[in-house]
Amino acid sequence: MKKWVSGVRGTVLMILTWTFGWGLGFGGLMELYDPNGQIGDVWPTALAVPGFIGGIVFVALLRIAESRRDYAEVALARIAAWGAVTGVVLGLLTIPAKVGDVSPGAPGMIGIATGLSIVAALGSAVFFRLLARKRTPAPAGQAG
Repeated sequence: MKKWVSGVRGTVLMILTWTFGWGLGFGGLMELYDPNGQIGDVWPTALAVPGFIGGIVFVALLRIAESRRDYAEVALARIAAWGAVTGVVLGLLTIPAKVGDVSPGAPGMIGIATGLSIVAALGSAVFFRLLARKRTPAPAGQAG
């Protein structure tokens, strides 16, 4: 499992984790917030896009700043900090976009994106730590 938390596989898995986390996790929460679908019924899809972009930004930051460590080895405080930086970048990218009548404006978009990115960063870090800890069982007949 060690190879899944570093290199190209780790990069792809991290981006997918962010994409599905934003899309299904945060998008699912928005479905609970808006059960009647008055705001829009495409929250999982709409939030998967910034999740994908955020995943790319987050991985790029980690690759540059934490190049000597696997994703599972980076301290959680640093993960949260890189998640916050990712959120600020995402917030700045979403300022020109309007999300119907519910757009909170530039400061609100930066704040929302930063908060969600910190959660996504910590969630993906926990996921990668669990992957790194998982061990393949020893073949039958061998003592472990």
